[in-house]
Amino acid sequence: MDQEQYYIEFKRSGGFSGASTDVEIDSSELSLVDAEVLKLLIDRSGFFEAFVSGNTFLNMPDQFRYNITIEHMGKRRTLELSDGSIPDLFRPLINHLVRLARLHKKNQ
Repeated sequence: MDQEQYYIEFKRSGGFSGASTDVEIDSSELSLVDAEVLKLLIDRSGFFEAFVSGNTFLNMPDQFRYNITIEHMGKRRTLELSDGSIPDLFRPLINHLVRLARLHKKNQ
């Protein structure tokens, strides 16, 4: 894995329909723009350093749950979040991952 490459496993489940979205993303396979945006959002969120309180699944009907694993330069971190526990800095990253997951599904 080169210095700029990220490997991501992303899963979103729950919501009103209970549907699940899973995708594995290798940033080296993305367009240059999507790869740069992804890198920027990971850096801005502080994914590898941020303190995220434990899996706080607040009693919110139809909330989504997210499982995100990111590998980069020998580091690997997995976070499990729900709509009620997502730090504000993570929202743009999650929205981008949802968009990439939809594009991946559409292209299959």
